[in-house]
Amino acid sequence: MRQDRRLKLALMVNVVAPARLALYSGLAKRFDLLLLHGGAENNRESWDDLGRRIPNADVRQAWGFQIRKVQKVNGKAFNPQFIHITPGFVWHLFRFRPDAVITNEMGFRTLIALLYGTVTRRPVWVWWGGTLHTERKIGKARRTLRLLISRWARNWISYGQTSTDYLMTLGIPKGRILEAQNCVDERLFCEPAQPAFELEPRPVLLHVGRFIGLKGIELLLKAAAAVQHEGHEFSLLLVGSGRDKQELEALAKDLQLKNVRFEGGQDPLKMAAVYRSADVLIFPTLRDVWGLVANEAMLCGLPVLCSKYAGCAEELFAPDGIFDPNNPEEFVANLRKAVAGLVPRADLSRLKSTSEIVDLLVRAIEDSVRRPIGSLEAVS
Repeated sequence: MRQDRRLKLALMVNVVAPARLALYSGLAKRFDLLLLHGGAENNRESWDDLGRRIPNADVRQAWGFQIRKVQKVNGKAFNPQFIHITPGFVWHLFRFRPDAVITNEMGFRTLIALLYGTVTRRPVWVWWGGTLHTERKIGKARRTLRLLISRWARNWISYGQTSTDYLMTLGIPKGRILEAQNCVDERLFCEPAQPAFELEPRPVLLHVGRFIGLKGIELLLKAAAAVQHEGHEFSLLLVGSGRDKQELEALAKDLQLKNVRFEGGQDPLKMAAVYRSADVLIFPTLRDVWGLVANEAMLCGLPVLCSKYAGCAEELFAPDGIFDPNNPEEFVANLRKAVAGLVPRADLSRLKSTSEIVDLLVRAIEDSVRRPIGSLEAVS
């Protein structure tokens, strides 16, 4: 291989997500980057055409289709999902012939990537975020596919410690796992910004996320109502979009919640102003592989009350900032702490910066390209 050219890297994703733009841009500065995606999902209104914000990358939508799936819990919609089936990845990979490939799931797309890597003897990295909690109820077919891929793939990137723990249960040696961290573009959140909303009374408790059952918003509304009925005054601001918004607004009225405000999804570039409208972020998710809203709130200086079911919880927060949203008494007690200003500010030193993660990825990918296929050297 010639050493006087930039390595070619293909990155395969479902959708181009706003939180990843800075990281993708960082990789595009170091590699000849082809970013392949399966097209926007219709429940992500503000994510359209984000590829144009990544300079120096060739961003292409591969041919394929999406299957809408709604997971239900107790007969109610819990987590609307889109399954991407994108055969067009094959054509793009063999046309581009990258020196290395990154794919961020364990499904159809990763099978394509591994096929390419096997035929061309190029390294394939599987970027994984699932945790023991998020994966505990997957079906037999998906479990079998996970095991197949875990035996086939040699190079792994995890979102953090909780993802590493899950990968190791599949029999993947820790030495093959590059433990990164899920990150956001810190430049968007560290600069001063005027609050997007003015609410009274203070404090303002903020929730950011889709209005779906998975996010635990129903539990938040019930806990907030209990705290208000004890005589505590505060405002509740909920920002996002999703199919359950009207139902949740109706529930807030039934609970006689006061000072509650629902706002639609915001432009990712304006989210710093949303966080600076509040005094504390409440993140009551019932299942999240990470939870980037926690990173964003931390960077804006907000204390965060984080669900134990978020993949980021123990990596980013001390025990007194973590709670179980499924325990009503514990949830109410922690909301009292939030209203009283007793939720501690998170330690920013726990966050890895985008540039740190880019450097980590670049070193590992370059080493894997130079390393002979079959080597068992640990990633670092």
